Amino acid sequence: MADRYPLLLQTLLTINLLFAYSATGAARPYLRAAHGAVVYVASAAVLPGGSGANMSAYAMSKAGVVALMRAVAEEESANGVRANAIAPTSIRTSANIATMGTGVRYVEREAVGAMIAFLCSKAAANVSGQVIA
Repeated sequence: MADRYPLLLQTLLTINLLFAYSATGAARPYLRAAHGAVVYVASAAVLPGGSGANMSAYAMSKAGVVALMRAVAEEESANGVRANAIAPTSIRTSANIATMGTGVRYVEREAVGAMIAFLCSKAAANVSGQVIA
């Protein structure tokens, strides 16, 4: 069982953090030109009072996403680029339902999409460097 953890950590870091880092790097010129916004998806598990119990590799990768967001918000503010993160509890997806079952209180995908749309909108023009639970 112990052999599983390095692979799991590597997989989660790649999916959750390295992809966000790479995509941000590729998008920076376009974000700067448009004075755009980027929204990262973190997790409620990394917020104060959140629980990363039994999912340390996942929580670690999502904590890295929050650190990346804060760095990008600071680095790009002079270029008119905003960066924020949302940190929902479990989102209702077929993969999450298959893994966690139906007895979980899920956040609906539409609510996540609406928050991302808001954070990218002109209405949130003064919001940057924030984690929204």
